[in-house]
Amino acid sequence: MCGIAGFIDQQYSQDHAEQLIDAMCKVIRHRGPDDQGTWVDNGVALGMRRLSIIDVAGGQQPIYNEDHSVLVVFNGEIYNYQELKKSLQELGHSFSTNSDTEVIVHAYEEYGDDCPRYLRGMFVFALWDKKRQRLLAARDRFGKKPFNYYWDGERFIFGSEIKSILEANIPRQINHIALDEYLVYSYVPAPHTLFKDVMKLPPAHILIYEKGKITTRRYWDLTFDPTCYDDEATAIERTYELLRDAVQVRLMSEVPLGAFLSGGVDSSIVVGLMSQMISQPVKTFSIGFEEDDFSELPHARRVADYFGTDHHEFFVKPDLISVLPQLAWAYDEPFGDSSMLPTYYVSKLAREHVTVVLTGDGGDEIFGGYDHYEREYKISRIPPAIRQMLAYASLLIPNGMRGKKRFGSMNLDLATRCTRILSRFPENTRPAMYTADHFAYVAKHEPFDQHIKLFREVPHLDILSQMQYVDVHSYLCDDILVKVDKATMLNSLEARSPLLDHRLAEYVASLQPSLRIHDGSLKYLLKRVAKGLLPNDILTRPKQGFGVPIKHWFRNQLTDYAREMLDNPRAHQRGIFNPDFIRGLLAEHANTKLVNHSSAIWSLLCLELWLQVYMDEPPLSKEIYSPVQITSSH
Repeated sequence: MCGIAGFIDQQYSQDHAEQLIDAMCKVIRHRGPDDQGTWVDNGVALGMRRLSIIDVAGGQQPIYNEDHSVLVVFNGEIYNYQELKKSLQELGHSFSTNSDTEVIVHAYEEYGDDCPRYLRGMFVFALWDKKRQRLLAARDRFGKKPFNYYWDGERFIFGSEIKSILEANIPRQINHIALDEYLVYSYVPAPHTLFKDVMKLPPAHILIYEKGKITTRRYWDLTFDPTCYDDEATAIERTYELLRDAVQVRLMSEVPLGAFLSGGVDSSIVVGLMSQMISQPVKTFSIGFEEDDFSELPHARRVADYFGTDHHEFFVKPDLISVLPQLAWAYDEPFGDSSMLPTYYVSKLAREHVTVVLTGDGGDEIFGGYDHYEREYKISRIPPAIRQMLAYASLLIPNGMRGKKRFGSMNLDLATRCTRILSRFPENTRPAMYTADHFAYVAKHEPFDQHIKLFREVPHLDILSQMQYVDVHSYLCDDILVKVDKATMLNSLEARSPLLDHRLAEYVASLQPSLRIHDGSLKYLLKRVAKGLLPNDILTRPKQGFGVPIKHWFRNQLTDYAREMLDNPRAHQRGIFNPDFIRGLLAEHANTKLVNHSSAIWSLLCLELWLQVYMDEPPLSKEIYSPVQITSSH
């Protein structure tokens, strides 16, 4: 059940309101091709597009309580809906469907604004209380499902995707502060979007519209405070139990399901557990590249053979970048994580066979799997004097060369060091990158503050726990989960993340940090849990990550494409970037092998395409949104 939209605007006539909510739903048809449902009354409208997975026959939305005084539209899955339904029935509530959606209206009647705390799963919902003339919206704990809204003091408009909100003809203006942050992170951090006055509801938050006012508040957090002192053996046993349960409940479906498989520990352990729980071979889907140093297909095949899965794979080649305009439309905002490309193609591949996939998302953040965790572990053991010397030595390294930012940040505090390494652009280039007119918008803005602020919230934690906390509250929700939601939903595919089950995450985050990373060994606990389930070579191989060979592509097949897109009159007329800076960046990457500006070029390319799709007049032709055909190997 995969897309919602709605608004509160008393100026609309009934006919106009019905037309608008219909248009807002139809523009996100890809999120739910099976059904559409709307409700309109006195300038209030709720709508949804449905991908039918649970209670296929009877789960049409909106869904009401017994006297139709409360109604809800919902996107996601509630995995504990059956036990929650039973407890609500025991309290006197009557149900008319077997849909997980219906538990929300009755949970609201029983628990009020605290009802999201009782839901286990991924969700966004908007609930209208007719008697109180009040809207309650909520987003799941990790932000697996999106909620965007526009509020100008009079009109409140919301949707799973911003393109629904744009159907209401809101002003299309660039949020310059958000653009400045995008060029650091390659995504736009919540609560901002790149559209002025359009906001994201952060994960684990509720939003209330009442009496012409909007309020938001957090209802849950994952703090990584070490409050549990279970020993290693107990932690392994308990984690295994919680992980098995997290996979088991996510097999709930009335339609075919499978799994993404990279060959890493996270997705492999999910596939391994699925293989124990499903009588038929698990359908698995993998993506690779012709460049061997970026392709994980051999490892994915190893896992697929080990568990006897029904395996499918696809190679991504440089010419397939032609899908980027379609992705620019699908993502609503510029999105500079190049792994969105293989994520789109593996989603498209999977949708040819199944409607639901399980993924390994969240394993790095929850169990401690990122390389920068190991790097900071090592840096913390370097004497300050040596760190100072390395920082001075970095001045001799050219911009863009490997190690420049890493060594240059050695003498900074943890928060500043971790944040500045994120930037896709050479250090201290913002004044040269922007035109003078555009730099005036952001001269007093510090784009790194968004990230540093998160570190400042948990100064009492150890280094590992601080980094995990920050990644969960930034990179996971604003990059990883956005990427997966947009890519899967564009293909009408639902993705479920067992490693982000909140019960499992709460337990692992409460353990002593040495169980997550032990003597510098990443994902120590998860690998101990997986021992005996996965082949040893999968458990011990170095982490590879979901990288894309864009550094090769922008030096070879895509050199001319990048130049044509970024160094042309239309791009220069926007008045955002200094043309000489762009030309220098492109030339340096193409001609200097020791310099790698590929991430910066990709971010600029995605931004330019977004501007063409959403800000230019006229925008790119809607022909770009047609599906791309692919052929897989089996």
